Amino acid sequence: MTAKAAATLTAEFLGRDPKDWIQDLIDSLPVDLLAGITGNVVQAKEATFTETTGAGVYTASLALPAGATLVDVIINGVALWNATTSATLIVGDGTDPDGYYTAVNLKATDLLAGESLSFALAGGKAGAYIANSQVSPRYSATARNIIGEVTTVGAAGNAGRTRMTVLYTVSTVQTAASKA
Repeated sequence: MTAKAAATLTAEFLGRDPKDWIQDLIDSLPVDLLAGITGNVVQAKEATFTETTGAGVYTASLALPAGATLVDVIINGVALWNATTSATLIVGDGTDPDGYYTAVNLKATDLLAGESLSFALAGGKAGAYIANSQVSPRYSATARNIIGEVTTVGAAGNAGRTRMTVLYTVSTVQTAASKA
């Protein structure tokens, strides 16, 4: 940072309460945290499902860009759901609503607080996309959404908390295979 830039920043933030300007300062710095990184970076998007009183359907749709390769979908049980009758999670996409995970009981048996599901450890709740020895579809040339849906039945319940984390990469470095 040059002396002129430092003087400008000092003038802009002098006399202001730090809690009012720290984010402005961070935003003003020309920092590229990914500069110099080669290869592909794994990115994450996350949705939180929070139970509220009354039956209903909670939906989270996380957009993946065109050309993304899905690495994993992790479901974390934060707090058990206490809906009167049931609280069930499915995760899929626009083609198959429960393609990744199907009928996950969030009240007790399938996903306790502090536990998680992943492609490798689906806890017996693997959908059609991960039920066999491979995961498909991971790559998509077009943009798509990974969709989680929790359905609660019963009037009571307001304790449940579940997180859905989608890990993916978009290749910035591609090497073409050669033919011998």
